[in-house]
Amino acid sequence: MEIIKSTLDIGIKKPFTFLHVSDIHLSETDENDTPARREFAVARKRGFPFSLSAIKFITDYVKKTGYPLINTGDMLDFVTPQNLSIAQKFVQDTNMMLAPGNHEYWTCPNNRFHYDDVQQTHAQRENTLDAVEKALGINVRFSCREINGVNMVCIDDSNYNITQDVFEKLKAIEAEGKPIFLFMHIPINSEHIEINHEFPLNAPKQYFKDCHPLVAQERTSNELTCSICDYICNSPLIKCVFSGHMHYSKEIIGLDKQNQIITGVNTIREITVI
Repeated sequence: MEIIKSTLDIGIKKPFTFLHVSDIHLSETDENDTPARREFAVARKRGFPFSLSAIKFITDYVKKTGYPLINTGDMLDFVTPQNLSIAQKFVQDTNMMLAPGNHEYWTCPNNRFHYDDVQQTHAQRENTLDAVEKALGINVRFSCREINGVNMVCIDDSNYNITQDVFEKLKAIEAEGKPIFLFMHIPINSEHIEINHEFPLNAPKQYFKDCHPLVAQERTSNELTCSICDYICNSPLIKCVFSGHMHYSKEIIGLDKQNQIITGVNTIREITVI
């Protein structure tokens, strides 16, 4: 795995270091799955052949350094009993925080990622996330840990939207008056983010002009989310937004309204906060 070391200066009294990972895309199956599903998993693993070795490397690195670990989602490629079992042990071994990705609720009902699956997958999204939370033993919709006076907040934006409930919880943390690092799977739109096969949160409509209509429907943020993005970008206490989703690494520090750090696949960011 690539290790990227960097420093963020937000003027705290007691420095600390944490680790950020994203987009591991576990694609494992076992005898609980159908032959068609196991065949699908083999095909998916060709795109993410590093996932099991990445989990071992990250787990060993956490044990070696003792640094807190925060994962911004797509730890699973799709939901299977075997993926959940591996992820559960990973969570337990590292005590990680997790912001869910869009793959954390993909069940691939037709053993594929296809337009035909979008509506069925989204219709059962809440139930799937409930099952993932239960299996992992953590809250993936919203969580917060304070480290040396900094609130590390994970929120769910995995369906390209942020709910009012999550927003209210974020504002309650903000009311404490402490600096915040905000972790979410999908980054906030910025002119400094290159568009590939993925899209950022709050992306302008013109980004979707050549997309399949269901892709545009799935990945267009609603009005509430757009206003929350503006709020986040203008909050003096939210010092940086950390995300994944794009599958490449990018730092937007001092270049836009909101500092953002995107962590790519097969990468650990080791960030020292001063």
